[in-house]
Amino acid sequence: MKNMFERLAPFIQEYIYQNNWTEIRQVQVAACDIILNTQNNLLLASGTASGKTEAAFLPILTNIYENPSDSVSILYISPLKALINDQFIRIEDMLIETDIPVTKWHGDVSQTQKNKIIKKPKGIIQTTPESLEAMLMRNPGNIIRLFSDLRYIVIDEVHYFMNNDRGIQLLCIIERIQKLIGKEPRRIGLSATLGDYVLANKWISSGTKRKCEIPVIETEKRIIRLAIKYFEIEEKEDEKSILNYYSELYDKTVNKKCIIFSNSKSEVENNISHLKKIAKERKVKDVYYVHHANISAILRKHAEEQMKSEDELATVGATVTLELGIDLGKLDRIIQTGGIHTVSSFVQRLRKKWEKRKCCWNDIFI
Repeated sequence: MKNMFERLAPFIQEYIYQNNWTEIRQVQVAACDIILNTQNNLLLASGTASGKTEAAFLPILTNIYENPSDSVSILYISPLKALINDQFIRIEDMLIETDIPVTKWHGDVSQTQKNKIIKKPKGIIQTTPESLEAMLMRNPGNIIRLFSDLRYIVIDEVHYFMNNDRGIQLLCIIERIQKLIGKEPRRIGLSATLGDYVLANKWISSGTKRKCEIPVIETEKRIIRLAIKYFEIEEKEDEKSILNYYSELYDKTVNKKCIIFSNSKSEVENNISHLKKIAKERKVKDVYYVHHANISAILRKHAEEQMKSEDELATVGATVTLELGIDLGKLDRIIQTGGIHTVSSFVQRLRKKWEKRKCCWNDIFI
C-alpha cells in the first residue's frame, strides 16, 4: 500500500495528506494497480461513499500528470446532472494544485463555459449521454478538437445504462467518437449496485479490444432495519385516509434529515405540498424541498445544499435525481412512497443510509 501511495502524482499525495486519510482503501489500491500497471479497462463495483470516484481518478490523474494529453484527457459520463454537479466539487478539489481543469457540460451550463473548453481543450469534461450526443450532432468538428487525444472514458453508475435503450445510445455515441478520433480510450465503469458482473463486463467492453478487469472488493456487513406500512385508500375522495397518510408521513420526517423517494414527479410534488401545509398548520419551520428533473437547476442545487448542511434539518422529495451516488452527508431516514419498480433501484436508495451507519432505519410506505 505504501508503494502504491508513492506511485501517485505529488499533488495527489498532497491531497491525501490534506484530507487526513489514514489509509488508501482496498478499492483504491486495486484500481491503482490495474490502471497504473496495465492497459486494461476497469469495472469498479462497491457501495456509495466507498471511495470509487477517488479510486478511478487518483491513478488516471497521475497518468495524465506524468504524460499530458494534447486534448481533453478524461471524459466522465453520468446518468444525472445532479451527480455531475456533486462529483465536480470532489474532482475539482483534487486538482487545486494543478493546471488540469474540470468542466461540466450539460443543459444547465452556459455556452460561454463550453466555448472556453472548445477554445482550449484540456483536462476533464463531465457530461450526460444526451449532452454528448447533442455535441456530436451539432458540430462533429468540436468532437475531434476536444477529444483528439482522449485517454479515458469514465462511466458512472454503469448499472443504470445496462440492458436499456439509453445504454445502447451511449455505446453508439462512444463508438462514433472512437471512429472520429481514431483512438480507443480506456474505459472505467463505476457502480454501487451491480448484480450481473458478466453482463457488466460485456457491456463495458463492447466496441473495444481491451480486456476488462473487475477486482473483488470485500465489503463490511451491515445491519438494516426496515419498516413497511400499508395505507389503503380506496378513493381519491377518502379524505380521512389521505389525512392519516400525510400525517404519518409528517411524523416520520419531522425534526429529521430525510429523503422521500417517489416514483413520479407528481407524487413528489403532492407529498411535499401536503407536508408544507401540515408544517404551516402546526406553526413549524418549512424545511421541505423538491428535487426532480422538471424544476430549475437553482432549486435543485438549493435542495442539495440543504441536505448537505450539518446545521440544517431538511426533507427532500425526490425521484431518481437523488438516487444515484450523490453524497448528501448524514441522513436520519429514507422513506419510499409506493412500490419500487426494480430491485437495483431499491438497493440504491437503501445504500444512501448503509454507507453512513452500520445500523439504520428505513421506512417504506406503500
